[in-house]
Order: sequence, then structure tokens, then C-alpha cells
Amino acid sequence: MARPRKSYTWWIMGHVLYFLLGLGILLMVLFLLWRIYFSGRLPEEMRGLSKNDALVAAYAAEGDALELWTQEQSTITKSSESYGYFSVPRFVYIPSADQLQLVFRYNNSTLEAAKRDFSLESEPPRGEEVFDVSLLVISDLTPDDQSDNTDGSENLGQSRIAPTSHTVTTTSLYTYFLYTFDAVEVTEETLVIYFDIYYGGAVDYGAEPYGTLRVYHKESPREAVRLKRAELEALAQ
Repeated sequence: MARPRKSYTWWIMGHVLYFLLGLGILLMVLFLLWRIYFSGRLPEEMRGLSKNDALVAAYAAEGDALELWTQEQSTITKSSESYGYFSVPRFVYIPSADQLQLVFRYNNSTLEAAKRDFSLESEPPRGEEVFDVSLLVISDLTPDDQSDNTDGSENLGQSRIAPTSHTVTTTSLYTYFLYTFDAVEVTEETLVIYFDIYYGGAVDYGAEPYGTLRVYHKESPREAVRLKRAELEALAQ
């Protein structure tokens, strides 16, 4: 009785399918790991401070004793109008320079949302200043009486500060801006500082911002920031 011949074609196809299935699972796992742990990593040019005259002068006066600090605040917008649209993953305050530097980030889907939310004909371009950003500084005008520091109180002062300069970097997923704000003086009367994001050129600052994030609160602890060697060498030149 003749033995049945094996179908090597089906055997090979089965192994190829198993290989492709395993490869697909591996690629999916690698993509998820990259998306979770590496895609949000700041580009190198966004990890340090921007060198400018005020910062150089402050370092020349104080040297390695130059004070820099940050605070732990919410890094991503969570309001219903802009949930997840914008992020400030890093900000540093330099008291002796009266300067705040921060990294502003948004992804491609934010531009798609802006097109929808503002009924635009086309999606805003990447790498350009699509959004108008500024700092809103809230101060206590009656520091001896802290019981009147409620929202909307006439005893609270407001001032708005526009950025002095910026640099921009784009990646496959994100657009990053490193903004420098000058004349930012944090005193005992300073209660809170917000980073406001508006869309468009002619902005009504009396209206609600498209997104907002807090970058200073009087009651939040300050965390010291240390300059990296490359930053120290750049400031010393």
C-alpha cells in the first residue's frame, strides 16, 4: 500500500503565515513601546535653556550659584474644549533674569481639531506659530488680606506677557516651541501664572483661551533645576 505524499506547499505556507503573524505581533509591541516610552521624549534642542542676553548677564553675575527652579504642575490640557490638545512638558524660571522659559508641544491631531473647531478651509501648517501664546500673571493687590483672593475679585491684578523669542522643532508626531518670556517677576504678591493658548492673529484676550495650563502657583513647592555642562559652557563663553 503506497504511503500518502506530504504536501510541502501547505507546510511551507503554514510556516510563512506563522512567521508573518509573529512578525506583526512583534512590530505592534515595538510600536506600542516606542509610542509610550520614546515618542514623547523631548528633542535634544528642547531639553536645555535658550541662551540670551538676560540669561548670560545673570550667569555672569552669579556664576554657578545661579538659581533656577520649576514646579510640578499639570502638563496637559484637560478641559472639555481642548482635552489633550496642548502640553507644557518643561518650564524653568530664572529669578535673577526675571525670565521664564518653557516648552510648548502639540501633535498633528491638534491641528486637525483646530481646523474643525474654527471651521477652517484647510489644516494649519506645521512648524509655524499657529497659536497665540502668552502668560497671564495674577497678583494679590491686598497682600495683607488673603481672604479676598477669590476668582473675579477686584483685589486681584492681572497682567499679560508675550514671548520675547522662540525656537521651533518638528518631529513625526509633535511640534515643539521653546518660548522665552522676559520681565516675569515672581514676588510674594504673585499668586498664579497661566500659560494661555489662543488661535489666530487678532486675539480677544477677554475671551476664554483655547487652552490654558498653570505654570506657577504660590503654594506649590519649588524644585531646583541644575544646568547641564553644555549649558554652563555656552553661558560662560
